[in-house]
Amino acid sequence: MANTDLMATLVVASVKFSLSYGQETSGQAGGTIRVADLRSPLWTMEAECSTLNLDQLLDIETLIDQMGGAKGSFYAWDPRRPYPKLDPDGSALGASAVKINSLGGDNRSLSLKGLPAGYGMSRGDTLAFDFGAGRRALHRVAAASAIANGGGVTSVFEVVPNIRPGAALNADVILKRPAAEMRLVPGSFNGNAEGLIGSMSLQAVQVV
Repeated sequence: MANTDLMATLVVASVKFSLSYGQETSGQAGGTIRVADLRSPLWTMEAECSTLNLDQLLDIETLIDQMGGAKGSFYAWDPRRPYPKLDPDGSALGASAVKINSLGGDNRSLSLKGLPAGYGMSRGDTLAFDFGAGRRALHRVAAASAIANGGGVTSVFEVVPNIRPGAALNADVILKRPAAEMRLVPGSFNGNAEGLIGSMSLQAVQVV
């Protein structure tokens, strides 16, 4: 079962956390470049840890072995912004039970409920929720802001990528370290030690 153990153990020095669109391009004689989507976008992560102590490196290696390398999966969040921008440690959110309040008919917007009054989300914040048969969705806020009213409900705001079929009203929404379920790209893990300093790098791709 996927968990956050590996992600919580990483001491990230550099990271790329972005969407891979799986697009195909073709050039036309007139100079037009045509772009076609071959699949839905998937979150990807490239992480490097350059200042690990030996215990930390061994912990990471053991957790990867426990997953069976690329066979297992783990939950990974964007370490650049693990909490909303305006609530950088999650303390303002507290134990609020945030849920999906509504889903837009355009498959790229929603509203939330259960937030503290006046709670604000900003462009670049992420949120996660489960959908379908135990699948995990991760979305990034695309609107400039989304502010909860006095009843803790936001207006409808846009997210990326598009919301997949199976998202449901009243689904629990994660705003603290919202994570995508990911699997290591086979052969991408590289860990080594020099003296008492360890380092490692890995690549991972979303599982949906």
